[in-house]
Amino acid sequence: MVKSQAKDPEWHLNDPRVRKWMVQCVICQVIGYCADAPEKFFGRYHLVKYFKPIDLDAAGICDDCRQVLDLSQLTVDS
Repeated sequence: MVKSQAKDPEWHLNDPRVRKWMVQCVICQVIGYCADAPEKFFGRYHLVKYFKPIDLDAAGICDDCRQVLDLSQLTVDS
């Protein structure tokens, strides 16, 4: 079966022009694109259509996982 370039993250990762704007959370492994990616670059249409922008911190953790970690720290410390 031929992979659909639009929906397949591997297709995007194989193209260096697109790969440089893709990111993945180290905890939940969700794949998205850099929220600060430029307005125009090859493959942006597909990234915006099939992936969401993700903000990662310096450790590579997305905002959703960071909130869960912060909440778990609050309950442990209490």
